Amino acid sequence: MKHFRTLAAFAAAACLTAGCSPAGDEYRLLVGTRTGEEPRAGVFLFSLNPESLEYKTLDSAGAANPTFVIQSASNPRRAYSVGEFEDGEREALYSYTLDGDNLEIAAVRPLPVTGGTSAGSPCNVVEYCGYVATSNYTGGTISVLPLDSRGLAEPELERFAPASVSGFPAAPEHHIHCAVLSPDGEFLFATDLGADRIYRFSVAEGRPLGEPAIAFAFVPADHPGPRHMVFNGRGDRAYLISEVGDLLTTFAYSEGRLEHLSSIPAYDGGGHGSGDIHLSPDGRFLYTSHRLKKDGIALFRVDGGDGLPEPAGYFPTGRHPRNFAISPDGRYLLCACRDDNRIEIYSIDPDSGALSFSGRSIRVNAPTCVQFIR
Repeated sequence: MKHFRTLAAFAAAACLTAGCSPAGDEYRLLVGTRTGEEPRAGVFLFSLNPESLEYKTLDSAGAANPTFVIQSASNPRRAYSVGEFEDGEREALYSYTLDGDNLEIAAVRPLPVTGGTSAGSPCNVVEYCGYVATSNYTGGTISVLPLDSRGLAEPELERFAPASVSGFPAAPEHHIHCAVLSPDGEFLFATDLGADRIYRFSVAEGRPLGEPAIAFAFVPADHPGPRHMVFNGRGDRAYLISEVGDLLTTFAYSEGRLEHLSSIPAYDGGGHGSGDIHLSPDGRFLYTSHRLKKDGIALFRVDGGDGLPEPAGYFPTGRHPRNFAISPDGRYLLCACRDDNRIEIYSIDPDSGALSFSGRSIRVNAPTCVQFIR
């Protein structure tokens, strides 16, 4: 169990320090894109100067629909992405090698239909304690792949399908959208956008996925559609953005339990396409992205004693801000505007958290994920 806590602590520290370096040093970015049916570069490695905001394309890899990409928390020379398809043939998990300014595909593992369940539309990947897991949207499943001694994904070991779990209430459909590791490193939480639930798995003692449980369930008639989730630095609060209901929900967290504290409208645009959620490195500000109508980023203050979010502003962006990232020093927010083929760069006011568009963007076709790396 100590190994799990150590990895969780390391991952949290990496989130705060990745890309942090002496003044004038450059940020490094990993970017995933939607390539469609055409074979072309899909994952990009960029450098970004924090003073001039000039960027360089360092390398790219020709992955197919790598719409979500992460750097390994345990090995900075490894990265992983999904291959987001839903035909039962092209779904995949990619492993990459990061070596200086170079990025190359090191392994590709297909995620075919197994045991009668599909890995359709893998749209998120998380690494934890010697495994990687993809959240599969149209398949409504989770695929778990072990990592070998080099940090490369091996063939799928386990697949979780909520419809097959005895005792789980029936749902018309399942859409698993993301999975996150708890701050103590002992649990994996996964959001089911279709069934309006959050699942919990015990991953202590080296189990890829322990006995599943429903950690929280919304009233089905409301159908908020839980999408992405983030824990605060203290490890006692979790924040969830729901896509369909444009809802921001706050939970108290302790020892695997989620206690509902509040649910508030995240924005008033009515797009029913809320996307991503992140905290500032100092934990004072919370940001959520919203698409389809009145595209932009919502800002909340969360530095009160109760950790409950207070609306503090809304900032229009380019079209379809599916994903965004905050620089580890808290100076910038980078917003992947998929339909405008650019990643917009916003300055963050250190006192208010407000965003100001810098006038600078990174040009890349259909960006769907941007990550600061160390």
